[in-house]
Amino acid sequence: MQIKLDHIAKIEGHMGFVADIINGKVQDARLQVTEGARLIEGILLGRHYYEAPEITSRICGVCPVVHNLASIKALEAALGVDSSEQTKGLRRLMILGQTIHSHCLHLFFFSLGDFFGIASDLDLIKKRLEETQTALAVRNFGNQIIKIIGGRIIHPLTTDIDGFRKLPDKNDLLKIKKLGKRILPQAIDLIEIFLNLEYPQIERGTEYISLAATKEYAFYDGNIKSTKGLNIPEERFMFDIQEIELINDVAKRPLHQDKSFMVGALARINNNAHQLSNQAKYLLREYKLVLPCYNPFYNIFSQAIEIVHCVEESIRLVDKLLAKPLKDDKIDYKIKAGQGVGAVEAPRGTLYHYYEIDDKGLIKHCNLITPTVQNLANLEADLTKFLPKFKTSHVKEQIKMLVRAYDPCITCATH
Repeated sequence: MQIKLDHIAKIEGHMGFVADIINGKVQDARLQVTEGARLIEGILLGRHYYEAPEITSRICGVCPVVHNLASIKALEAALGVDSSEQTKGLRRLMILGQTIHSHCLHLFFFSLGDFFGIASDLDLIKKRLEETQTALAVRNFGNQIIKIIGGRIIHPLTTDIDGFRKLPDKNDLLKIKKLGKRILPQAIDLIEIFLNLEYPQIERGTEYISLAATKEYAFYDGNIKSTKGLNIPEERFMFDIQEIELINDVAKRPLHQDKSFMVGALARINNNAHQLSNQAKYLLREYKLVLPCYNPFYNIFSQAIEIVHCVEESIRLVDKLLAKPLKDDKIDYKIKAGQGVGAVEAPRGTLYHYYEIDDKGLIKHCNLITPTVQNLANLEADLTKFLPKFKTSHVKEQIKMLVRAYDPCITCATH
């Protein structure tokens, strides 16, 4: 028997699925990426280093900020540039905005319909008009953060390797704070929907990996931490990943110590829940979720918690940034040969950029490892285990529901 899905809707990009079942046992469960390779890494070779953040931000229209900043971080490491705390604070704020935008899109418009048997977003909007308006308002808050700091919502203009080409106006930052305070109650109302959903009760032990820092819920800086005791510098972990290439598949399957692993909101919650903002921590405690959680459907739940955290944290970050007058603190540096890794938490999980540049500043080698490719092998392992437990009459819908819980981005996977 074979189960085949030519197209899984309501994910970013194009992907299908096929599974072979013999005597009631799943012999092979494979996700089939149906987009062509985009070869961004090849495009970058021989180009000047400063072009990389601009080009890589075009990998994805949903999360261009994190590609831009991961690229900048990696190049700063290669050039020996240590950006200021002000610069890091503004970059953190941009990632919070990116995460709010992406999570709202995925939660409300991709995944929510699965829990109510609603296939069309148009039908979902009609039945839940008030919640739709709230979701759009919260999502717009995230976009406004990016626009105020980055110059526009998609593909930031102001970010640079040694700081910012243009700093945001103090009054605009105050607008973020004011809007954040107004949006926070709406964000809490919105995520209450997801805290009260009936999630399929399935579990499979796996390793959850994310950034982790000593003083904050990490999105921009930190070590690489896992639920199995891993805690190492970001630049070291990238070289511990084994990138497996499959025949007739443009998306690799990274493994850690020969095993699949999961990144994303659930991984961050599993590793860093104690560092959530006050309101997010309260909501998590009220739900009484046992951590670490090994149910991949709770990636949806974790994204909901993170929305509240990101809104609350954005207010705190604005206060911290405005405690002193913003100043032009770009750093002078010299072009030199070097190599560097930059890791940030994209909405879908840890994103890595690696560059090697020569003494003229030309890119000799680069490697990008996106969250979706890191999750593909783990998602296939989940499908292999859980497929026999799915109801025969609804098996295709349940497969799609699990795939969407991972929030895959296929354009990132085929970079």
